[in-house]
Amino acid sequence: MKLYSLITLLLASLLGSMAMAASQPSDMKLVLDKQGIRIWSYAVPGSPLHGFKAVTTVRSNLNSIVGLIADTEAASRWLYRTSEVETLKRNDEDMSFVIRVVTDFPWPFKDREAVVAGRITQDPKTMIVRIDSNTVSGFATRPGNLNMPLVQGSWQFRPVGHGLVEITMTGHADPGGNLPASLVNMFIQEHPYNSLLALKNVIAEPNFQTARLASIREPVYQ
Repeated sequence: MKLYSLITLLLASLLGSMAMAASQPSDMKLVLDKQGIRIWSYAVPGSPLHGFKAVTTVRSNLNSIVGLIADTEAASRWLYRTSEVETLKRNDEDMSFVIRVVTDFPWPFKDREAVVAGRITQDPKTMIVRIDSNTVSGFATRPGNLNMPLVQGSWQFRPVGHGLVEITMTGHADPGGNLPASLVNMFIQEHPYNSLLALKNVIAEPNFQTARLASIREPVYQ
């Protein structure tokens, strides 16, 4: 499994998507609470496009979740409307990466493409794993695709004991083109909800539950 394909987590959503706010927004509005998944939207200063925060809890350990995310061949099984993930650069020493992500948009819209750079970190005390990323320039967009000018994202995996991990997915993005902001904001919950719902099913499979990666440590409970 390729740890740096974890960036699949940073993929752009169907009509808008991911970016971690510098601080917790004070105007977050709960827009969905279903199947154990809660999603909030919030205004982003200087942008007509909203950001989102999605939270759920899965029965798993950290290695299993990272193992699933690292398996790029499995990405299309759970990551909503993601048609391709290509690793462009990777650095095993500092766990940094650059990837190209292609998002399948429904007709008549063009598919979106983003190149993002980021890093994977784990807090040695809390064991929380984070993945943070931003779009980078200097890479040509493939013919027929539309470039996403902004994708900023963060995922967090926090072990909460009793064999459970809390997943927090936060973000904001500009899908490019002439999509009305009102339309993008209307469907902001679609990508995180469908991705997390599918992840909860796939993560239960034995091959992911037994995954182990040298870079990820598990908490030790007394």
